[in-house]
Amino acid sequence: MVTLHAAPTAALDASQLRAFRTLLDEAFEGDFTNDDWASTIGGLHVWVSSADAVIAHGALVDRLLVCSGHTIRVGYVEAVATAAAHRHHGHGTSIMTRLAELIRSRYALGALSTGSHAFYEALGWERWRGPTFVDAPAGRERTPGEDGGVMILRTPRSPSLDLDGEIVCDWRAGDVW
Repeated sequence: MVTLHAAPTAALDASQLRAFRTLLDEAFEGDFTNDDWASTIGGLHVWVSSADAVIAHGALVDRLLVCSGHTIRVGYVEAVATAAAHRHHGHGTSIMTRLAELIRSRYALGALSTGSHAFYEALGWERWRGPTFVDAPAGRERTPGEDGGVMILRTPRSPSLDLDGEIVCDWRAGDVW
């Protein structure tokens, strides 16, 4: 039996956070850094657990994006992963469905960066086609490696957006997107 949970980072204890980090380290096969972890905490976590383990996770954090000239506070999805032994059973879809509900109730827009476009497109996410940038400490910088990797989820409060326009994220350590 598996259960879907949601809680802000502040409501979680150290053992729960360790379980999330362990899952993410294993699922991303060593490509989940301390900066990635720092970008994951401080928001809301959604996870699926069995009686003895966390088997899937996703997080929702506040970010500020400029999309086609509109400055928008977005629900940014981070650290979506499922343990290898539990993949292809709908756990990632359950996580993303719950995160989408939270985005629609709290934000004007959802956003994420991924290389797994088909998974998110099937859940209603759209690929941003325009150029990507970051508002870095020294000024706005292009992030061409992210072009085509950023996706958005519209909500009833989303402004009219040109998906071929510029999209700019706020600065953070590590991967800015």
